[in-house]
Amino acid sequence: MMQTDVKSASCPAGATTTAFAGRTRVRAIAFSHSATPGAVVINDGTGGTAVFSYTTPAVAEGMYMLFPGEGILCATNVSVVCPAGVVATVFYG
Repeated sequence: MMQTDVKSASCPAGATTTAFAGRTRVRAIAFSHSATPGAVVINDGTGGTAVFSYTTPAVAEGMYMLFPGEGILCATNVSVVCPAGVVATVFYG
């Protein structure tokens, strides 16, 4: 098994952010959200294929998700879409 350093990048509410510009694996995501439901999406490439999507419930809370195995591969780059009311941090490496 190959080890890599894990880094993180944040996505502010109501924005699309390139968390990492290059091939990498998403290891985990943490986010907090308001009581307004919205979908947090991780794309492989800006505007590319969705590799993860989670619709937040209509309750204000925070959540941390650890992706099993080697994580989620993004071959192009890691693009994170945060709806209004959602702030996310993506862990990759």
